[in-house]
Amino acid sequence: KTKEPACCSLPWKRCTELQLLQRLWPKQFHNSSASTMAMAIYHLAAGIVLLFVAHNVSAASEPYANVTLHSPLMSARVFLPYKDESEDSQYYVGSRFEHGSMIGDVVYGHKTVYGREMWRTPHDASWPESGVGLASEFGCGDDGPTCAGKGDITNGVLGYESAKNGEPFLKIGVGALIKGSCPDCLTDPTDDYKFNSPYKFYRQPKWSTLPSPSPNEVSYLHEESLGDLGYRIQKTIRLEGNIMTVRTILSNSGKKQFSTPWYSHHFFTGDNDPVGPGYGIDLGLSEYGVRASAPLFDQPGIGLGWAEDLNTYANVTMARDGSISMRMSKTIPEGVRLKAEFLDEQTITLTDGSFTLHAPNGLSVEERIPELQSQSRNPFIYKYNVYAERGTLSPEPMLLLYLQPAETTVWTQHLKFTSPVDARFGAPFLSMYLPSDWQNPSFMYWRSALAVALCSAAFAGFYSMFIGRRVDAYAPIPDAAVDVV
Repeated sequence: KTKEPACCSLPWKRCTELQLLQRLWPKQFHNSSASTMAMAIYHLAAGIVLLFVAHNVSAASEPYANVTLHSPLMSARVFLPYKDESEDSQYYVGSRFEHGSMIGDVVYGHKTVYGREMWRTPHDASWPESGVGLASEFGCGDDGPTCAGKGDITNGVLGYESAKNGEPFLKIGVGALIKGSCPDCLTDPTDDYKFNSPYKFYRQPKWSTLPSPSPNEVSYLHEESLGDLGYRIQKTIRLEGNIMTVRTILSNSGKKQFSTPWYSHHFFTGDNDPVGPGYGIDLGLSEYGVRASAPLFDQPGIGLGWAEDLNTYANVTMARDGSISMRMSKTIPEGVRLKAEFLDEQTITLTDGSFTLHAPNGLSVEERIPELQSQSRNPFIYKYNVYAERGTLSPEPMLLLYLQPAETTVWTQHLKFTSPVDARFGAPFLSMYLPSDWQNPSFMYWRSALAVALCSAAFAGFYSMFIGRRVDAYAPIPDAAVDVV
C-alpha cells in the first residue's frame, strides 16, 4: 500500500492536490522532482480548463449578434444587422443609422476606444440615437426631407414627399418606414421628416451575409425598393494589423436619380473616460483668407437653444499653414451638447475629409477616405462638422453622393490605430494572450493553437519524467543519487 504524503506543514489545498496526484501515479511520487513536475502539469491543465470556461461565460453574456475581428495587434466588434444562427438579438434596429455600420468595442493593447458604456445608456436597440462606434447615417442630421445646397439633395430618404401619412418611404441603409408614424410627427404640423424620432417599419429590412476570404473580414448586402425607387448597399469590414477598413458600395437600383449626404458619427471615447482634458482632434482641413488667428466656424445650435458654446470647453487653434486643431480644456457636463460647422461660404477651405482623434489613454485614430482624392466627382465633401457631449467626441466629415439610375459609387473608411507606448514595448502583440481576448468566439484558432502547444509541452515533460525513465531507475531513498544504466 502506498504511503500518503506528509501534509502537516503544507497548505490544505496543496496537500489535497498532492494526495490526488499520488493516488494517480503512486510509483512516481517516490521522486521529489517528479512530484514537482506533476504539480506543474496539474496547474497547467487547470489553467487551460479555466480559460475555456471563461470563454463560454463571456460568449453567453453578450446578448447581441456579433462577429469580432482580430489581428495580432487589436480587435473590433461588428454587431450584425441581422440575426445569426443563435438566439441573440440585434444591437440596433432604429430608424436613423445604417444598420450595417454598428462597429465598436475596439481594443488595442490594454486600451479601448469606441466603447458602449458612455453613450445612451441603458441601451435601447430601437431608439434612433443608440448607435455605437462608427455608426453612419445617410442624410445631413437635420429635420426635413431635403438638405441645404444646390439641387435636390435628399436627407437620406426616398419618396418621402410624395408619400401620404400611413404610406411607406425609404430611408437609405435602414429600410422601408411608415410616414407619420414617429412620435414627433404627431405634434408637428409641417409634415417634415424627423431624423431623430423613431419611425415604425413598413416591413422588416433584410440583410444577407456574403462570403469572406478570411476570418478577419465580414461582408454583407442589403437592398430595398419601393416603386421606381431603390438602392443596394454592400458593406465590407476588414481588420489587418492596426488598420481597419470599412468599404461601402452604394448602387441606385431604381429608375430615378438621387443625391444624399453620408457621414459616420464616430461615437468616440477612450476607456470610458468622459470627454474633457486629454481628448483632441486634428482636423484634416485648412482655412485660407482668414485674417483672424483663430479658425472660423458656425454654431447653429446655440441660436436654436439646444447647444452651448464650444469655446467654453475646448481650445480651437489654427496654425500658420491654416490647419486646425481642437483640444478639450474642460470636462463636458451631463446634458451639454456642442456642435461646430467648419465649412463656411465666407472662407476658402481645403479638406480631404481626414482627421486624427486623440484619447486620454494615449490611443489615436487617424481616418482618411482615399476615394476623395482619386475620384473627381463622386463622392466629394459636403460638410465638415464636429459634435461633442460628455459621451462622445465626434468628427463628422460629410460626403455628398450623386447617383443616376443603375450607377454605383464606392468609398472606404481607412482607420489607423496607434499608441506610441504600446508600439515601443510591443504590448499590442502580447495582448492577444490576455483573458479578454481569449473570451472572444472568433479567436478560436488562436486559442486552439496555444492550447495544443501547451498540451504538447506538458505531455513532453510528463513523458520525460514518468514514462521515459525506467521504473527501476528510482532509488529506494527519496532524492538519493541514481545511476542509470
